[in-house]
Amino acid sequence: MAERAWRKTRFADALARDDLRGRARQALAAGPLCDPCLGRLFAQVDTGLANADRGRQVREAVGAGPAAPADAAAPATPAEPCRVCHNLFDSIDHWAVRAEAALRSVESRTFQVASHADPAVLDRERALWHEVGGDLAEPYKTHVNRLLGTRLWEATGREPDLKRPEVVVVIDHRTGGVRLRIEPLFVAGRYRKLVRGLPQCRWKAWPTSIQDIVGEPVRRAADGDDTRFHGCGREDTDVRCLGRRPFILEVRRPKRRRLDWAALAAEINASGQVEVDGLAPCARDDVARLKGLRPDKSYRAVAELAREVDDATLGRLADLVGVVRQRTPVRVLKRRPNRLRRRRVRSLRWTRLGPRQVELEVRAQAGTYIKELVSGDGGRTQPSVAEVLGTEAVCAELDVIDVHVEE
Repeated sequence: MAERAWRKTRFADALARDDLRGRARQALAAGPLCDPCLGRLFAQVDTGLANADRGRQVREAVGAGPAAPADAAAPATPAEPCRVCHNLFDSIDHWAVRAEAALRSVESRTFQVASHADPAVLDRERALWHEVGGDLAEPYKTHVNRLLGTRLWEATGREPDLKRPEVVVVIDHRTGGVRLRIEPLFVAGRYRKLVRGLPQCRWKAWPTSIQDIVGEPVRRAADGDDTRFHGCGREDTDVRCLGRRPFILEVRRPKRRRLDWAALAAEINASGQVEVDGLAPCARDDVARLKGLRPDKSYRAVAELAREVDDATLGRLADLVGVVRQRTPVRVLKRRPNRLRRRRVRSLRWTRLGPRQVELEVRAQAGTYIKELVSGDGGRTQPSVAEVLGTEAVCAELDVIDVHVEE
């Protein structure tokens, strides 16, 4: 109470300025104003007071009527409707009740209030500012949002968050409508793809995907509408990922957020196709960070040769360590631009599996096409296994065995 009284005294001292009193008289002379709209004209004069309190002090300072009691529960409203808001601030409690009811259907720790302004109120507000000056004023929409946010915080215990709210309460000042905009739930983790013939994201040519196997249990638990899948790169449909690839699952419009992550991981892992670990909520900003990662990857590739080569010839595979030049592979030209890339092969080891079969362990820079590193893709990748061994070669099997994110 002492702090409030001090701030009111400081504001009253500021109102001693002739220019501010003149502005207040001019505003009141032009037509009726409610305390909040009168106080908003002087919002930048001093902080820490409610606009309704400012309005009552301004009214008293210029002798425009008795000030309301200091502990008044509601701002004074003129006998005639306020010429700016048309007594819109009388609807705050009504909106708060409806917004609180809507929030009960959604689980969240944080919220924000947003508004669609009434164009007619905006026009009247701008007209008043044009008459008396708006350099010290606060927009009516900002005031509404703050009042409603305070009511909802008191009623629900959820924390206001202007940067990353989990749910946004949207009110329409013209129609009186109230709706919720539920922000997505972002879940980080790592996956291992244990089988071939499984795309990372939904693809009409395939009955299921990693997105579905991982996403559907989480979506059901969160009671969300749909999912998006963000991976740290991807592997081809016919390639296993035996290393742990980071991903973020985005769940649209979730009604629940406090989930049993260990139980969800166990449900996903029971599929026998995909394993996940480290499931945990993350922020929207983490998606961009994930997409920006360019980690090296290690692969196991089985190369099948058109003819048998001796061990001395296999020794030429060491020539592949270093920079390779790769034009966009023929197999992806329909969906990717045709350009030349230079990628570095960090290391390469080989083991003979048979007369015309060699197992390669390759660590390479992100974006290296390993299948084409084996085949040469008709000369589009140079050098290649086929080129250095002097025989046609194809990649019969390929696995990602490590994604080197931490290095």
